[in-house]
Amino acid sequence: SYDLKKIVKLAKAMDENNTNSTVHSMKPSGFVFHESRCGSTLVANALTAMDPIEHRVYSESRPPTSAMQACGPTGKPCQLLRDVVYMMGRTGDPNERRMFFKIQSSGSRYIDVVRDSFPDTPWVFVYRDPVQIMVSQFKRRTANANCVKHMAHYKMSERTKKFLATIGRDAKGLSVVEKCALHLSTLCNFAISSISRSDGMGKSLNYENIVDKLITNIIPNHFNVPMKEESRKRIIEVSGQY
Repeated sequence: SYDLKKIVKLAKAMDENNTNSTVHSMKPSGFVFHESRCGSTLVANALTAMDPIEHRVYSESRPPTSAMQACGPTGKPCQLLRDVVYMMGRTGDPNERRMFFKIQSSGSRYIDVVRDSFPDTPWVFVYRDPVQIMVSQFKRRTANANCVKHMAHYKMSERTKKFLATIGRDAKGLSVVEKCALHLSTLCNFAISSISRSDGMGKSLNYENIVDKLITNIIPNHFNVPMKEESRKRIIEVSGQY
């Protein structure tokens, strides 16, 4: 095992004291949360393609989500998450300027942990017509769909239990389709709640015309990254491969 706290302390000391080194840690420029099968991969690819030299994009890397789950929503900054992001942001390349994280869909339950830890970092929640998501999820064997499997890993909230009780249902009696719908609804509820309290740092991003929204609004106005003509062309090119 490794003592992350000690490693981070040593890394920060090295970065701060070695003035002749180009090694430093980039602060996060944006977080991407999502429901899954809703265009989030396209968002990550667009952020990478628009400037592959200056941008570093982590797509569903496990450490941040694990840190978010370990801390849980407490209303206070999660130092573990901050430490993980610091280490993942270290670079010796003077050309790298921005770092983005596309979080695993299950991480949308912990948006508030990111919001409390990085209050000045913009984020988006990507969503789509739930029927379209479920059709995509169920292309494989229904029981193996991510939206169904996730329901088995998380404790159902009291609010959800009470809702099911009002319609005479409980978790054990739900079909796989109903479990998937409930999972997607839960993620959206977390996102809606977080957006309402984000002071504009959180925005919803619908799948429809998502490329145009990224180019004209989200990237230049929300993530505050200048949209050059060359970057625009790269995004359009990579979106055609999605």
